[in-house]
Amino acid sequence: MDFQREDPGVLDRYTLQSRSGQPNYTSEGPESTRKFLLARRMIDAGARCVSISISDFDTHSDNFPRLKHLLPIVDHGLATLIMDLEDRNRLDDVTIVVWGEFGRTPRIDPKSGGRHHWPQVGPAILAGGGIRGGQVIGSTDRTASLATSRPVTYKDVFATVYHNLGIDPHRTSLIDPQGRPQHLLDEGTVIRELV
Repeated sequence: MDFQREDPGVLDRYTLQSRSGQPNYTSEGPESTRKFLLARRMIDAGARCVSISISDFDTHSDNFPRLKHLLPIVDHGLATLIMDLEDRNRLDDVTIVVWGEFGRTPRIDPKSGGRHHWPQVGPAILAGGGIRGGQVIGSTDRTASLATSRPVTYKDVFATVYHNLGIDPHRTSLIDPQGRPQHLLDEGTVIRELV
């Protein structure tokens, strides 16, 4: 985890050079894109599951200025991680899932300038792991309020990730704290367009 041991060119590649927008009190700092480098280093060290958290997407107020600050972090860090894994011939070995627990309201709150919780529709990005990328699956109405075609559930994403790992989540079970077997998924199907 010591970045002083990292090649300066690689460290520079993962560093976002310019920033704009309005940071919030919980916003990521100027070196936050290096979380993606740390993730790649953990993968290289043999970690089987790595999670990165980019805070402050809960934009109940000042949505646009805050996203102007946050989106370049995710864009730069994620793109750099994907290219770095590809350069190292590791991209097919790593499944990347980018998402939150729900979407945001289609309309801006006129009082706060924010967007609130909206579980009806939420975006996700999947890359690597042999996934056939470069496509958009599903669509919404013009305000992104409701899915209008090919809705995908969280359990479908999980089923796809398990598929990439060679695990059948409907036949594989774990024992819960009460000693009962529980399947990894009770429903959800592999997103066939991706595999």
